[in-house]
Amino acid sequence: MVDEVAREAYLHYRQLLDGSWMGEAICWTVFVPHDGSALSLAEIGKRVSGTGQYEVHETDTFEHEEVFINLSDDAPWGMLVDRSDRHVALFEHNGFQCVDSPVLPRLSVGGRAYSAYWNVNATNRLGFAADGEMVLSFNAMYAEEAVGLPGWDRWPQVQAILPYFDWKRGESCWAAALTVIELATGVRLSEEWVNEAPSFLMGC
Repeated sequence: MVDEVAREAYLHYRQLLDGSWMGEAICWTVFVPHDGSALSLAEIGKRVSGTGQYEVHETDTFEHEEVFINLSDDAPWGMLVDRSDRHVALFEHNGFQCVDSPVLPRLSVGGRAYSAYWNVNATNRLGFAADGEMVLSFNAMYAEEAVGLPGWDRWPQVQAILPYFDWKRGESCWAAALTVIELATGVRLSEEWVNEAPSFLMGC
């Protein structure tokens, strides 16, 4: 049985995604450092880009949501960034820069990194990396196929809410994917977060 904390988070994400542009195509990534040290924007940009080729923008220069969406679509990659000594949160509109190798493992150096991605065609990935190595990565629409894979035992949050990935029974595997990231990191994605994230990184 899914506990109440997990159920509340799952219902939050079902409501967030229902009828929203976020339900169509996003990538949500959270890094949690082991030692509580905040990564600088320069370090985040270096880890995400792999080349050091990126630009930093302050989101208070964006006039409205469409500006962020257009920037995300026009650049090789683009993401909203929020950072503290507890975590780094990265949000991509219709992007997938962070979810796979080599970016997610590179982002995870010195901590743990989790990422969920999907697009309008249901192409998707849910990944977990730690200390520079990919621990587990799988298709969220078929989460049951990840059971028993190497790294499965290191992601107990997926195990705890596995029934919520069952889209064939009317559940939302996208909401479930965001739920396991929140349960693992304590960081919640919301419309308020998207509106208030202070920085924007863009590939160049």
